[in-house]
This record gives sequence, structure tokens and C-alpha cells, in this order.
Amino acid sequence: MAQTVNGTTDLMSNDVRRPGSSLQIPVWVKYIFTTLVIGLLLLILLMGGKALRDAPPAAIHVDTQDLSTAQHQALQQTMNQQKVSSFFTTDLQALRDIAMSLAWVDEISVTRDWQQGIVITALPKQAIANFGTERLVDAKGAVFVPADNEALIQPQFATLQGEVDQAPVIMQQMQQINDWYVPLDMRVEDIILTPRMTWLVRFDNGLRVIVDNENTAQKLLNLSQLLNNQLADRRDNMQSIDLRYKNGFTIAWKVKESSVEPPTSQL
Repeated sequence: MAQTVNGTTDLMSNDVRRPGSSLQIPVWVKYIFTTLVIGLLLLILLMGGKALRDAPPAAIHVDTQDLSTAQHQALQQTMNQQKVSSFFTTDLQALRDIAMSLAWVDEISVTRDWQQGIVITALPKQAIANFGTERLVDAKGAVFVPADNEALIQPQFATLQGEVDQAPVIMQQMQQINDWYVPLDMRVEDIILTPRMTWLVRFDNGLRVIVDNENTAQKLLNLSQLLNNQLADRRDNMQSIDLRYKNGFTIAWKVKESSVEPPTSQL
């Protein structure tokens, strides 16, 4: 009985070799297999890279949304002149930078689309006034050349003139003056800032106002109040008003009236 137990114990022992446990893969076989796998991966990468390089150039599609016909044509022509690679390798940021170099473009989005290719979506600057005779300016004071010269012919636009770097200041001044003169039903038609920082303003009713850069805002605000009150009944006969005085102003009349000497009260 003891022998039988011992025999059973021996069969369960770790020393007993199970069938197949002696099978081992030689090291050289493992090395060859690993080399083949690595070589296959490299071949796939090389072939994939070659396929990308040899792929046809990606098509560039400019979205027509928010663009006029002239703006769409100008942007599409600019994009067609660019050398692009395949759908996956085209540098989208480079295309965006080129599109943003167009003066009239405000925002640009460049994306990949499986059906259309590289899609360019543009948002143009929204002009609210002319700047000189050949440019426009938006609400931020950004001066730009439009894609279409017909955009320069907008009867409702005021005309701003001055140094380009002063455009935001001129725009802000125009907007402020318009706010002050709304009760008088007067809007700025032309506004000029000279190199000596003198303001020349012409309203849509023909009245011209000249003011220096000293207390400019206060003088213009006070004038709007005077025109709406004390001088309201004579406003239509005024040709121009000169505010370049410390304590008053002078008026040039359309009809012959005596000039108003600088009053004692300060504007």
C-alpha cells in the first residue's frame, strides 16, 4: 500500500516531465522571425510614404458662404496658385497664413473633407466707412483694400482721412460724434485728422467744424448742446464753425451775418 502511495506521489511530482514540455524554439529561429517582422513593418512604412508622396495634389475648395462673387474668385485664384501636396500631407497652417495675407479677409478656417478635399472657409472684413478714395475701414479701425472696387462706391459710407496708423482713433472719433449729434439728425460725412492733429469734420447737412486736439471731445460735445438749444433756430444758416479757441468759437454764415466773436463762456 505504501508503495502505491509513493508511486502516486512520484507521478504528481514536478520531476515528472509532461509530454511536450521539452519542445523549445531555437534562438536563431526567434532572431530570424523578429528580423522578418521588423523588415515587413519597415517595408509597409516605406511603401506608405511613397504612396503619400506619389498621391495627386489635394483639391482646394473655397466655400462661397459669406463671400461676394468677387471675394470668392479672388480667394479661389490665390489658392489655385499654391503648390499643395496630397490630402494628408498638405500644410493647412501654411494655406491659412496665405489666405490671411489678403487684406480684406478677417477670419479663415482650413479643414480636410473626404468629399471636397481641402476646404477654405473665409469671413471677410465688414466695412463701415471709406478710408481715403481707394480703401475701406471696418469697425475695429482696420484699413484694407477690398476685393471688388465697386465696394468703394457706398453712398451711405462716411470718408475718413489721415495716417493709416491713426485709423482706429479716427473711427472712434467719428462714432462718438455721431452719437452726440443724433438728436440734431446730423451724421459725419467726412472726417480728417491732419498731421498737426487738427480735426476737420463735415456733416451730411453741409456744416463744417474745425477743432484742435486740445479738449476736442468736450468742445464737440458742448457744440452739439448749443446747436440743439441756444443756436437751434440759426443752425441751418451756418456754413462752418471754428472751435480752435480756448474760450469760445467763431461761425461763418451762409448768408451775410455778423460773425460771432469768441464768447466769454468756454465750450
